[in-house]
Amino acid sequence: MKTAQIKAFGITDVGLVRKENEDAFSTDDILRLYVVADGMGGHLAGEVASRMAVDLINKSFRKWTYSETPVDELYGEPDLSLSRAGNYILSSIRLANRIIYERANAFEHLKGMGTTVALLILMPEMVISANVGDSRVYLIRNRQIERISRDHSIIADQIEMGVMTIEEAGKSPMKHVLTRNLGSSEDVEPEIFEIEPSNNDRFILCTDGLTDLISDDEIKLMVEKEDNPEILCQDFIGTTLKRGGHDNATVISVCLSDIDKPKIRPLKGVGGLLSGFFNKGLRKK
Repeated sequence: MKTAQIKAFGITDVGLVRKENEDAFSTDDILRLYVVADGMGGHLAGEVASRMAVDLINKSFRKWTYSETPVDELYGEPDLSLSRAGNYILSSIRLANRIIYERANAFEHLKGMGTTVALLILMPEMVISANVGDSRVYLIRNRQIERISRDHSIIADQIEMGVMTIEEAGKSPMKHVLTRNLGSSEDVEPEIFEIEPSNNDRFILCTDGLTDLISDDEIKLMVEKEDNPEILCQDFIGTTLKRGGHDNATVISVCLSDIDKPKIRPLKGVGGLLSGFFNKGLRKK
């Protein structure tokens, strides 16, 4: 993907109800690293957690990438099923979690803080997605939309077990109760997916302030109607505000084009998430 053209834009909005914006994001077109985070934990604490997550992940990934750090020198045990860049992402998230956890326990006003994180990194011949919590990464390809992230929430687990339908989940008072986030425990394991890019792939990263109010099908339709990432992101935020804007909302749009040899064969990590999308299934990490 050395010759691929990338267009990206991100935006965040406090919404119409909250006084503070506890979301954070970054778009680094040099690293080709895109991150969103949704903080939690009370007055200012969530804002601190999300900003720390974004900054620490960017800092760690940049340092290890530029120094070509061996995977056995990273924070935590490497995952040999992942690429080197995949391990940089894995260790960056693990390290950010540990620092947020220790900061939350060191300062009373930050006690209980935590954050979700979802990110995308565009490497030569590979796209890497990772997440903890319920912030999401979507791939729109060939007029189909798929989540290349996995929600870490009680209702997501219940849907997967067949205990609850998607319709019931949308009305559940437990829909925002997370089973995993950065900051609540000493260690965390993110979901990490590696796929090969295809020409005209479109990626959306967003927090639940957007997905609570805009369905997956609507996301797909909006992406198909607008090629400009900046206008698309503004349209997303505008729609959340028209529908009540009950939460902070953050979205990043990333567009790929001019890939020399389009590839659709998936690599590793997604399990059944993209079954029916690609011609071949993916292997679970």
